[in-house]
Amino acid sequence: MSWPEAQYVIDNIQAGIAPDNMAAFSCQVGDGQVKITFTEPNDTKVLNPETNTAQTISSVKGVKLVMKAGEDPIEDENDGTLLLDCTTPGQYSSTPFVVDNLTNDQPYTFACFPYSDQGAVNRNRANQRTATPKAYVLLGFKIDKNDSNPATRVTYTEQAVGLTPAKVNLSTGAFDYGSFANFWFVTENKPYMVKSDGTADYELDPNDYTKKLDGTASDVSNLSYDGNAMAKIPLVYLKQWEDSNYEYCNICNIQLDEDYKAYAHMRSDGTVMDYIWLSCFESALNSSKARSIKGLTPMVSQTGTNEITYSRANGSLWYTRSWSQRNLINMLLILMSRSDNFQESFGYGYHTGGSSSSPNYLATGYGSAKGQFYGTNANRDVVKVFHIENWWGNIWERIAGLMYVSGTIRTKMYPTYNTDGSGYTNTGVSMSGTNGGYVNQTKMTENGRLPVVCSGSDSTYTCDGGWYNASQVDYAFVGGSCDAGLRVGGSAVALNALVSDTNWAVGAALSCEQPAA
Repeated sequence: MSWPEAQYVIDNIQAGIAPDNMAAFSCQVGDGQVKITFTEPNDTKVLNPETNTAQTISSVKGVKLVMKAGEDPIEDENDGTLLLDCTTPGQYSSTPFVVDNLTNDQPYTFACFPYSDQGAVNRNRANQRTATPKAYVLLGFKIDKNDSNPATRVTYTEQAVGLTPAKVNLSTGAFDYGSFANFWFVTENKPYMVKSDGTADYELDPNDYTKKLDGTASDVSNLSYDGNAMAKIPLVYLKQWEDSNYEYCNICNIQLDEDYKAYAHMRSDGTVMDYIWLSCFESALNSSKARSIKGLTPMVSQTGTNEITYSRANGSLWYTRSWSQRNLINMLLILMSRSDNFQESFGYGYHTGGSSSSPNYLATGYGSAKGQFYGTNANRDVVKVFHIENWWGNIWERIAGLMYVSGTIRTKMYPTYNTDGSGYTNTGVSMSGTNGGYVNQTKMTENGRLPVVCSGSDSTYTCDGGWYNASQVDYAFVGGSCDAGLRVGGSAVALNALVSDTNWAVGAALSCEQPAA
C-alpha cells in the first residue's frame, strides 16, 4: 500500500470517513495565470437495511485548494500554499478561481483536499493537477447563421476584435496582410525542401522557389532530389462550436483547455507535433511516387487507393493531405479575411475553361514566384495561400479523413485513416438541397466545419459548392476544379464519389509529419 493510500485509511479510522474524490477538477492555463474550476464530492451515504433509507456517514464540509511550484505531488494540505478554503458548495463549479502572478513556462501543481465535518481529509492524488502558465494569443470569429452576406456575416471575437482583415488585390495579385503579418501562423509558415525522412533540408526563397534562401539554386525542379517542396505549418489549436444563431471558432497558439484541439498536428499515437508539412504543389506522378516538384503535370485519373500508395512511397511519414488539415487552413483563411467568400478575399484560381478534352492544367510550381499569398479574378490563374498552390481550382484534391457513409458525414481527425469509414466518427450530419449547388448551411463542430444544405448562390453564405451521394460510401474531394465555375473555393466539398473512382479533374497532394524526436 502506498503512503497516500495508507494515510487515507488512517484518517478514516481517526476522524471518521473522509469524503469521496472531487466530482470535477480542471485547470485552464493563461498568461501568468491558471483558472481553476472544481465541484465538491457528494456526501457519502449507505443504505440502512433496517429502515431502507440512506444514511449519511460522511458530510462534506469544504475543500482546501493548495498550490506548489513544480511537478512534484503535494503530500497533504500543509505541503504548499493554501489558496482557498471553500465551504460554499458549487461556488467554483462554473465560475473559476483565478490564480494570478504566476511565472510563465513554470509548472505548478494544484491539489484539492475535500474534508468532512468531522475533520477527515481525502488526500488522494487523483485530486491533483499540474498546469503550466503560458503567454498566448487567442483570436476568434463568429459567423451569423442568419446573415447571408459573406462579407458581413463574420465578426471578430477575443483578441481579434479591432483587427484589419487581409485581402488580395484581384487585379494585381498583391496581398495586403492587414493586421495579420506578424501572427505566428504567418511568420512561421515558410517554404522548404524537405527530405524523404521528414527533415528540413533548407529554406526556399519565399518569393522565388527556384532559389534557396541564400540566393543559390534550389532543387525545386529536380526530380532526382530525395524529397519534396513543402510548406511548414506551425502548431495551431482550434476550438469550434455553435449555438442556434452563430458558429464560433477560436484560434490559439497553446492549448488553453481540453476543448482546444490540434488535430491537424496529431500523430496516430495522439502526440502533438510542433509543425507539419503540406505540399507546396499538387502531386505529380513520377516512378510510382507522388511528388511535389516544380514544372510537372498534376497527377490525375488515379484511384484514391493509388494516390495513397504513391504518397506513402515517399516514406513512412508521408500521406495525402487530410480533412483536419483542410479544416485548419480554412479556419485561418476565414479569420484573416473576416469573410466567408474565399474567392473574393484570396483569388478565384483556375475555375473555368477546362474540360476533359482540353484540361490545360496549371503545371506544378506555376506560382512559385508569387509569394506566400496570391490570387486574381482571372479565369485561369493560380491561387496561393500559406505557400500552397491551388488550395482550390485547377483540379479537385482527394483527402483522407472525410467520408459520407449511409447518408451521414463521417470524420477521422488524425491518423490512422482508411478508405471505408470504419472507426470514423459519425457526426450525424446529412447533406440536403441541390446536389452540386452552393452550400448555404454549415455546422461548426469539433470535427470541423461541415456542409449541411446546398441551396445558396455564388454570392451568398459560403459561396462554394457541395455535392453528395447517400447511396454509396463516398471519399471526399475538396476545392473544386477548372470546370467547376464559381463553386470552387476552400469550402467546396464533394462527397459523391467512391474511393475507386478515377477522373481527369481529380488528384491529390502530399502531407508529411514532423519526425519524432
